[in-house]
Amino acid sequence: MQNDRITPDQAQFLVEAVFRLSGISIAATKTDFLEHRINRLLRESGVHSVAEYIEHLRSAPTGPAALQLVEALTTHTTSFFRERAHFDWMTTTGLPSVVAEGAGRDQPLTIWSAACSTGAELWTAGMVVDTFARSRNLRWDLVGTDVSQKILRKAAVATFEEDDIIPIPEDMRRRYLLRSRTLAGGKQRYRIAPELRSHARLAWANLLDLPPSMALTADIAFLRNVLIYFEPGDQLRAAANVARRIRPGGYLLTGHSEGLASPPPGMTPVSPSIYRKE
Repeated sequence: MQNDRITPDQAQFLVEAVFRLSGISIAATKTDFLEHRINRLLRESGVHSVAEYIEHLRSAPTGPAALQLVEALTTHTTSFFRERAHFDWMTTTGLPSVVAEGAGRDQPLTIWSAACSTGAELWTAGMVVDTFARSRNLRWDLVGTDVSQKILRKAAVATFEEDDIIPIPEDMRRRYLLRSRTLAGGKQRYRIAPELRSHARLAWANLLDLPPSMALTADIAFLRNVLIYFEPGDQLRAAANVARRIRPGGYLLTGHSEGLASPPPGMTPVSPSIYRKE
């Protein structure tokens, strides 16, 4: 199957469909990006042309084809200990603060990675919390959400290649990683240890439309490196939706390069990219 070219009208239709479904804003002028992702989607789904795929979308705007489109056009970039200052802050300030409010004893201390991608942020937080909680006999859990079912399955498998784990300190590698299998070329693959995986649950979520029935209250929520894909108004909406699910005394962490125009309702900035729930 040859690559199908995308017309300007088709590009506009596709990016508008993604925006309606997820709030993610993609420029219709990014034709090379769109053609690369869409043609890969066509090959995987067995659809023969962009026009045919758009007809599927028109007939079922929220059906399987629509969810596949969101997954195809969503960029998932993450790494262990990305923006490390946040994890250092958790150890010195954030975790002691929420424990003083009863987290870990009155109820489990809950960390939420709101756009968890392949899980590196989620599992990093887990390593940091377990290291902190181990000598304090605290109860804790992890929640990871994402708009892509496909990427959530990858996060649940929790398997990473040798290059991925470079930022993880050696002592944490020994404690939280298991050798999985050797890849072609001799590189090793690793998996997050079951003791850490047992603390986590993963779920699909659209941050712009979190259901009221979603059973989640977090002490620390990560909302990092995803707001850049939203329009300014939707950035505030997503942040407010996440903030509503943070306990009083808890914290919201955004990416260091993702300054919000104003704090989410009920939250006060305590340092750049860190907000506290009143």
